[in-house]
Amino acid sequence: MYINHKVVVVLLFFLAVCICAGSFFEVSMTGAGKEHLEEMLSGLLNPENSGSGDSSAASFTACFLRVFLKNLVIIALAFISPVVFITLPVLPAYILLRGLSFGFSAAMTLEVTGIRGILYILTALLPQNLIQFPVYCLLAALSLQTGVMRIRKLSHYRKNARLPDAGRYSLIFALGLGVITFSCLLEAFLV
Repeated sequence: MYINHKVVVVLLFFLAVCICAGSFFEVSMTGAGKEHLEEMLSGLLNPENSGSGDSSAASFTACFLRVFLKNLVIIALAFISPVVFITLPVLPAYILLRGLSFGFSAAMTLEVTGIRGILYILTALLPQNLIQFPVYCLLAALSLQTGVMRIRKLSHYRKNARLPDAGRYSLIFALGLGVITFSCLLEAFLV
């Protein structure tokens, strides 16, 4: 079982397009909604809003669980997608939505904080996304490829339409989940 690199490249290309689209959307926003978002972000990035050590420990656990459970659900849906075909587009759609939100968040941070926003982006947004985006693209390519292979087998009316090399498929997804878990720990620590 191999991962089709062309699918990974296409997913990475669409991810880059969505990051750009998210930042262009933020730049083109006007009105009271944008001002309200800027005020909220300015309040979050204000260093005077730091809490005590106990609340940060509780918020680390809560943040990690929130982020990890969301990612676990997405990976589980992608894992079963070769069997439950309706979930095939879940991971590619999630990648594109994450790209839009990343571009929007980065542009909003730069607009609110100016040049200091580069530091916020490099420390709070970029590290976990540099890990998660490639892993998600690899897992999505594997999931799509395996789903297409299974659809082809089913279309030829084979009684035994099992997943080819299901052990390696499961191992790759388990490794991907491990890397995503590490990135969730990193994200909770940085937030």
